[in-house]
Amino acid sequence: MLDLPTLLSFTLLWLAIVPTPGANALMVTHVAMTRTGKHVALALLGNMLGIALLASLALLGWAAILEAFPWLRLGVTIFGGLYLVWFGWKLLDRSRKPTPPLATGSTPSDYRKTIILGFVTALSNAQAILFITSIYAVTGVLHANLATGLASIVIMIVCNGAYLGALGWLFRRSAIRNGYQRFRRYLEGVMGGLFVFFGARLLWRALGR
Repeated sequence: MLDLPTLLSFTLLWLAIVPTPGANALMVTHVAMTRTGKHVALALLGNMLGIALLASLALLGWAAILEAFPWLRLGVTIFGGLYLVWFGWKLLDRSRKPTPPLATGSTPSDYRKTIILGFVTALSNAQAILFITSIYAVTGVLHANLATGLASIVIMIVCNGAYLGALGWLFRRSAIRNGYQRFRRYLEGVMGGLFVFFGARLLWRALGR
């Protein structure tokens, strides 16, 4: 049976956390302004799958495993940091080139890459498992029954999906996309720099321990 007071506490706390700026929001914003609506949906799908996996691992006690095997947490974090740096570097490189037309068509390979982009961006920070575990502990989800734990994962997906979906919808508006095309080189330079920053910060925290 669902523990409704625990789920309410979790939902209120998670709603306060969701709008925090980060790599997920930046990824969706970039896809929305540069690709098609289907790409936005696929990026969100990949991202929600990644978030669901992180939440499931937290529920299963993977935080303890990461604490017991620091090399595993280090390896996952380094991979995630390097991925974000690589993606940011690609945007910085694109920002120096002439503005291409907005994408209107894609191949199955492009769609797979978009899903992977959303998925890996969600998993880029292994510390997220520890963070989610702490939220579970504070709100009581960690000690509740399985149904309550699974319901908390659904709540996370709905909250994150709604927020990121709203961002995707906003940045798909014609006026915003046209403005993006006009200032693409500057904006992609800024976005690329932010991705590099997020990735470098992960690497700094991981290697600086």
